Amino acid sequence: MIGLIANESMKIYSRKLTWILLLVLVVISIGASVLGKANSKPSKDWRTETTQLVKKYEERLKISELSPTLRADAENKLKIARYRLANDIAAPHNNPWSELMNLSGLIEMVMIFAIIIAADMVAGEYTAGTMKLLLIRPHSRTKILFSKYIAVVLFSIVMLSLLVVCAYVANALFYGVGDLYVTDLFLNQQGQIVQQNVIMQVIKMYGLSIFPIMGYVTFAFAVSTVLRNSALAVGISLFIMIVGNSMIEAAAKVEWLKYLPFANSDISLYIFHLPARPEMTLSFSISVLLVYIFVLSLISWIVFKKRDVSI
Repeated sequence: MIGLIANESMKIYSRKLTWILLLVLVVISIGASVLGKANSKPSKDWRTETTQLVKKYEERLKISELSPTLRADAENKLKIARYRLANDIAAPHNNPWSELMNLSGLIEMVMIFAIIIAADMVAGEYTAGTMKLLLIRPHSRTKILFSKYIAVVLFSIVMLSLLVVCAYVANALFYGVGDLYVTDLFLNQQGQIVQQNVIMQVIKMYGLSIFPIMGYVTFAFAVSTVLRNSALAVGISLFIMIVGNSMIEAAAKVEWLKYLPFANSDISLYIFHLPARPEMTLSFSISVLLVYIFVLSLISWIVFKKRDVSI
């Protein structure tokens, strides 16, 4: 099995498309860090700036058309800003770890690139006519299928790690290596303000994002296995991903939507205490994603196991 996984990984890294995607990911992560630095302003008086933020969030909350997520975000930021003023706690500045918290949106780029690779893992073999050559080897179809799946999951982890490393290095060049023990204010699951280590929050946010990434990878992999068409697998998966983002907002109004994987695909919402629904927790979202990953993997296995590839 390890040999099969290594072989499938070699196939991934031997493609020009793979290296193009990795290069684009590096450029985007560094570019986002540079833009973040360019848009940041040196703090002269943090209390005055925080007071201005309080007024800003109070005005935002007066907008009646504000979506539930944006309203909750403004309420959380207002609560933390007032707490800073009341307890004389300034936000950490010039710290690369804090900047990584602002780049969580780049995780979606990892999802997109992982979908592109996953969509071609099985369908590409049919298109190239090499699937029959794989199946005549002394390996079961189960091992062949899941070696491909594991290889693309490992590649997704590599991309996620590359994103974090490049973003950190870029920000470290601007702000220095940073304090490993720096803390900041966050809201816990009960909505209480607590001081937590920023690095641990970064690890939690990026580390747990592997679950939604695996969810979309598994979906693309399943579509690729069932339809045997890479383009369709990519198109359907990206469409589902785009629609899924709107599901997070919709889940706030329609309760049963919380059981769909798309409403649980943004782990960063739990880091910033912005669940789609009050009863939704981090463990609930991970559990929902794991169930769908299992079901989609099972469908892929059943279809691949029974499919006739004699031609």
